[in-house]
Amino acid sequence: MPDKAKNACKTTYNRSAYVGLLVRMDIPGTLAYLDRCGETARVDALRRKLRDPQPYDTGDAFLDHVLNAYQDYFRSCFSVGLDTPSRTPASAEPKARCTLAERLREILALPEADLDTLEQATGGRLTASGWHYLGGLTGGFYGSYIWRETAQTDYKVELPHGPETLTVFWMDGFVLRSWLAWLSDGETGASGWAKDEGIYCVREAYAGILDTPKFNVSFLKHEAQHHADMRRGITSSSELEYRAKLVELIYYPDASFLESLLASSDLSDKTNAHAWAAGKIVAGLVKLLECEDVKEGIKVLEAAVRDDGVWEEYREVIQHGAQKLLDMNSKRAK
Repeated sequence: MPDKAKNACKTTYNRSAYVGLLVRMDIPGTLAYLDRCGETARVDALRRKLRDPQPYDTGDAFLDHVLNAYQDYFRSCFSVGLDTPSRTPASAEPKARCTLAERLREILALPEADLDTLEQATGGRLTASGWHYLGGLTGGFYGSYIWRETAQTDYKVELPHGPETLTVFWMDGFVLRSWLAWLSDGETGASGWAKDEGIYCVREAYAGILDTPKFNVSFLKHEAQHHADMRRGITSSSELEYRAKLVELIYYPDASFLESLLASSDLSDKTNAHAWAAGKIVAGLVKLLECEDVKEGIKVLEAAVRDDGVWEEYREVIQHGAQKLLDMNSKRAK
């Protein structure tokens, strides 16, 4: 095919589409999308990572063993669709989890410990040598967060149901930020989380953009809503994400957050909390739009993303709809 024809067939790269595919854990789809966009170097890099990743070499033997154990777990989970498209990361996870536990038992010399105990012991060892550590599940998969430094700032954040006063803990010096950051080489991934004592923020994710909606809405309001909901006893990850993403949609000044919801929407697996929450919001908005059918409603939302004029026409309906969905969910939670 002539070069001009090849270029005409290419898809223009869109970050929301790329991130949406990764959030849905569609690795074959991600590779196909990057290939259509002409992102050959990124395709090759992701394939190398999934086939034969570079071992960690930080100079700290214990830390390297831990990092490589998690990296092998990620590779085992997310490479399964490369040769067998019918296999999903979720189908590979139980076996990969068992292997991860065996590796950590060897590293820690705890032959009878379960994975929760092993992660606690890992955190204890790393904390003693000056690291910060958070284990557990993210979107149904293990994948620790390990970083070097933490500082803090107090904030008062306005939310739909009243202000929330909290502390932001700024984290720097990450060597591992769970599976989504691993897959994307840090381009996306968890940028923070809420705990009882406040909300934790990956500082590098917001460097130079603290006065933008990405920080003030997508991080600060999102995580503040988590903080408020957790105080009220809401513990389900999918419900927490649903409510926090509705808050983002209420406050976001343009259609870019709606675009990310459409890109990551997937109701097939509730354990993938981010994709499921996006799917539930999209489905709720479609109902509120009162279109003839679901496809017509999706077309309206997609048009609002593509065209600023359509966004302005439907913005009030969409954002008031998000407020209505949040209010309805709050009534059911009481």
